[in-house]
Amino acid sequence: MAKQPQPANSDKRAETNVCGIVGYLNLNNEKLDGSKELIGAMCHSIAHRGPDEEGSIVIDSAALGMTRLSIIDLSTGQQPIPNSDESAWIVFNGEIYNYKEIREHLLAKGHKFKTASDTESIVHLYEEYGVDCLQHLEGMFAFAIWDRAKQRLFIARDRMGEKPLHWGIFDGQFVFGSEIKGLLAHPKVSRELNPAALMKYLALEYVPAPSSIFKGINKLMPAHYLILEGGQVSIKNYWNPEPEACKLNENEASERLMELLKRSIELRLISDVPLGIFLSGGIDSSGIAAIATKIAGRPIKTFSIGFADRSFDESEHALAVSKHIESDHSVVTFEPELAFETMTELWNYLDEPIADASIVPTFFLSKMTKRDVTVALAGEGGDELFGGYPTYQAHQMAALWKTVPRALRRNFIEPALMKLPVSLNNLSFDFKVKRFISAVDEPPMRRHLRWLGSIPVKEHSSLLTPEMYSLARAGNLSENEEDLFDAPGFDRVLMPASAGKDTAASAMRLDLSTYLPDDLLVKSDRASMAASLEVRLPFLAYPLVEFALSLPTSMKLSHTNTKLLLRKTVAPLLPEYILKRPKKGFGIPVGKWIKGEFRPIVDELLDEAFLRQQGIFQPQYVRALLKQHDDGVADRRKELWTILQFQWWWRKFFMASRASELVTNCKH
Repeated sequence: MAKQPQPANSDKRAETNVCGIVGYLNLNNEKLDGSKELIGAMCHSIAHRGPDEEGSIVIDSAALGMTRLSIIDLSTGQQPIPNSDESAWIVFNGEIYNYKEIREHLLAKGHKFKTASDTESIVHLYEEYGVDCLQHLEGMFAFAIWDRAKQRLFIARDRMGEKPLHWGIFDGQFVFGSEIKGLLAHPKVSRELNPAALMKYLALEYVPAPSSIFKGINKLMPAHYLILEGGQVSIKNYWNPEPEACKLNENEASERLMELLKRSIELRLISDVPLGIFLSGGIDSSGIAAIATKIAGRPIKTFSIGFADRSFDESEHALAVSKHIESDHSVVTFEPELAFETMTELWNYLDEPIADASIVPTFFLSKMTKRDVTVALAGEGGDELFGGYPTYQAHQMAALWKTVPRALRRNFIEPALMKLPVSLNNLSFDFKVKRFISAVDEPPMRRHLRWLGSIPVKEHSSLLTPEMYSLARAGNLSENEEDLFDAPGFDRVLMPASAGKDTAASAMRLDLSTYLPDDLLVKSDRASMAASLEVRLPFLAYPLVEFALSLPTSMKLSHTNTKLLLRKTVAPLLPEYILKRPKKGFGIPVGKWIKGEFRPIVDELLDEAFLRQQGIFQPQYVRALLKQHDDGVADRRKELWTILQFQWWWRKFFMASRASELVTNCKH
């Protein structure tokens, strides 16, 4: 296939390092034996992230390794890469979009380069500025630098959390990696359930950083770095945007937004391998595809997915956008019979349960896209930055709803609404109404988490066995048993200060610091990397993020519409009806599939005897959920899918363990 067109006057990238990284070192600085067998095994465990190349080094008390997916296939740039005098070595996952400017800046300061890679630019930048090198980087990244002079390990993660990084300390060794399986390949790393993380997962459908589902394995949070020196770990935040309020009028703000979008997309279009765009037919991906086409000056390949279930299918909208911008479009149809097969294959790559069902079609689409291209642009981040979710409007509606006398609501209106007939279609009316009233009286941010989440914390005492519930509560240390929001782990970098912010703005900030990095970006990274496909996200360029955070809510949403400024900005490039259609979301009909395609695994993993032997969930509670769903009394798709995904994870990692062994381990 011919190379994709590059933006005018752009330079080709010398190398891109979409890959995985791993490593370990002795906390007591004792020198390692020099063998590469263990670091090689750790690399091999994440080979899917970088099937084209593997590299490692054992030096002093540290071992560093990486696997690489070649986006620019040159003979230079193999990792690990040192600086000029080999006093510092780096392994790097991601891409630095402004590396050329960094390189020129460092050359002017007298640095000597052996390669043309963005990886080497980082290690020289560290040599020049130390940890402040992070302030100069624009891109998606996770890297580790071993500083021989200081006998110091420096690891860091990008501002928005596009690239993952996990770490833990086990038996005197610090172990890290892009994925948990990289850590588990180290013989000293133990496999134990983290009960506190289980509770957060059940409530939120994902495990929020800095926790992981494994006890002792942590996630480095977005916009943070970690230093390990003298056996001591210190973690610090390096970016916490609080931009001044935007003083531009709507037209000026729209022009500025287009400038930032063009710059971000142009940087992410540069590639020496075939490149395409995920196109859903929504505002975010359609705007990216339209702008990218203008920049490239010729058709770009676009990809979308279709569903036989019309309530979930958006392929006709994607096709309409494709025709409008004249892209080279491909549609893949996700048939119901592919669901179980795709999920089973995906679980070969997942290390934590994630109940976002859209990871299944995302993986399928990534595999199909990989047949034609190696890089794809996608629209994650647009909703959180520009007010795209209906829940933001729902907060505005909640204030009006609560003006109705509480007794009237509780005794008459809400009971009547809860009796609406159950529909398993995507975002059906009864689903939205029942979710709304289920948490409308909660404090705003707890309400927001409840609307997006799965199983309320107040239900966990009935869902979990008494011993597991006790362990989970002890780990979360929350004073309010119903409130995970106040528990440790939600003190986030982008968390709203709340003072002076309206509820919708606070909810957007909350999503930027929780739902986006811990759910959507995990889904995007794991699903695409499992297919060895690089996904780039133009909305997450940090100058664009800072601009979006400076905008007033009135420029983002109203009672009747969402993404006001973004719609205005991309309106000249898209069909009018695309701009007016409501948000649909990207999901799969799990409510129906629990009764059909997934029924054999549901019956196996939610079997009463299996649940009793496992000792985590109370069988009567789980079986009651299933009966309600089967009988059409209630839509329990979210609760059942959340439990099912945990069970799938449990079977993969703990099938040989007995409940008594689990509880013993969790207590220590």
